[in-house]
Amino acid sequence: MLLTTEPSLEQITLRLLAAQPQLTAEQIRQQASQGKNTFSHAAVYKVLSRLQANGLVVRAMSKYSLSLTWVFDLLTFADNVSRTYFSDSYIGSLIPAAGSKLSWKFSSLVRCNDFWNQLLLALLKHTPPDDVFAWVPYPWFVVLQDDRESRLHQAFKMSRRKFYTNFGSSGPFEAAVRKLYKHKNQAISFARGPLADLENSYIDVIGDFILTVTLPADTARRIQTQLHELGASKEINPGKFLSVISEPCRAKVVLECSPKKAARLKKEFLAFFTV
Repeated sequence: MLLTTEPSLEQITLRLLAAQPQLTAEQIRQQASQGKNTFSHAAVYKVLSRLQANGLVVRAMSKYSLSLTWVFDLLTFADNVSRTYFSDSYIGSLIPAAGSKLSWKFSSLVRCNDFWNQLLLALLKHTPPDDVFAWVPYPWFVVLQDDRESRLHQAFKMSRRKFYTNFGSSGPFEAAVRKLYKHKNQAISFARGPLADLENSYIDVIGDFILTVTLPADTARRIQTQLHELGASKEINPGKFLSVISEPCRAKVVLECSPKKAARLKKEFLAFFTV
């Protein structure tokens, strides 16, 4: 849940070639020019030339592919990162013992969101593959979602768990929420759920753990006001919304290990989703 700009043509080109080798420049241009993105031939050739010069792409006749040398480097890098960050020593440093809790404070909502996602993935790695439950008072993050948010949900899909998310309000963004929470293992609801009275706290229940992200009341209120205004105008002004998201605030993250509390919350969520 982090703010950023749209992916660059360079990023789009690398992803296209990662999915399908031996594409021509014209094929890359056509596939990259989707939705709001429109790229010229000159722009595509400029990016391809730069990627070739940097050793990321090779050209054979008129077709382009990723450099196998670079692919090998990526695999080695990914293997090293996986061993380091999915190790018990690192994951364990983020996870409280049974009956205890850890808390973190942040001076900006953006930094808080970054660490929030870090904890979610750590918990998915640390806990058995049980169902995951979440309470989201207001889905503000769908307004300016980025590739990292999409990758987070891809990780959710790969975890082979069932995710149940109750949103407190859909407002004008229900379509955007459904697009992000599109995988078959994700169930969502906009009806009033068991935690509907918590307007400033976001809750995730994973295994025996309860992850709570609490926003200051004034920050939550300004976010909701901005989202309502955006919905009413039917236009998104990222600059204006960014001023709310990036302003200083005292956000708090608490991770608690409480099997009894987690079991109670899971029961309430399951009863709600199976009605």
